[in-house]
Amino acid sequence: MPARMQSLRDKLIKAGLVSQDQAQKAEAEIVVKRAPLPPRAERPVEARSERPVREERGPRGPRPGARRPPERPGERAGERAGERAIPKLPLLPGSKAFQREESRKQLETDRKVRELVHAHEVPLDVGATVFYFMTRKKKLRRLTLTEAQALRLERGELAVVERPDPDKIEHALVPAEVAEQIFAVTERAVRFFNRAEKPIGFMTDDELKQQQESEAEAAARGETEEAAEEAEAEAAAAAVAVASAEAPPEGDTVTPEETPSPSSSGSESSA
Repeated sequence: MPARMQSLRDKLIKAGLVSQDQAQKAEAEIVVKRAPLPPRAERPVEARSERPVREERGPRGPRPGARRPPERPGERAGERAGERAIPKLPLLPGSKAFQREESRKQLETDRKVRELVHAHEVPLDVGATVFYFMTRKKKLRRLTLTEAQALRLERGELAVVERPDPDKIEHALVPAEVAEQIFAVTERAVRFFNRAEKPIGFMTDDELKQQQESEAEAAARGETEEAAEEAEAEAAAAAVAVASAEAPPEGDTVTPEETPSPSSSGSESSA
């Protein structure tokens, strides 16, 4: 027991505040309360190392037998709400975007036709036979070729097709199988093809004669109208020239002629 505690106990006993037995009993309780606790038993290292290691896993999927939430109407499997692609609206006819798309399609069509024609074009055998066909603008065009080549056109072995060059549209002869390929790309590029199922551009003699007369009349009307316009322009120019010649020079003014005023001589003669 420390000396400080011993002197305090002696003072309390001498003062008669506590008895000898009470002092001893109090000292025993203090010793019991201050007694150190026994060391905590530790588990052996071997026991900790024998603990099974948990296997690393990725994201857990649905448990076997678990019910999946019902899909919403119109939602495909595996899609979440809000992740569906927004449908692309069609281009408005007449808009700039629509015109650009149509121009792109036309250029692509012309490229495909041009490549087919250049790869399989049949040279034209110039001869004395005239062969007529109709362009997409409803105008007659003719080819001067040999009789043998004209017969191949009539039998459907050859066809007349457009060759869309970058600066203009020409016409060429191609075999029947190539004409079918071009027809699949664009029907308008095939101008004459005597197919067995559905002939393209075929005209009878009467239809050819009627078309020739119609174009001749249109040409005559055009020449007449052109001549009338030229005559009208010449008359207008002549009228302007006459008006310019009769006009006074700039800066000159026209003054009215002076008329004599009555004088006193008339009255004198009467007297």
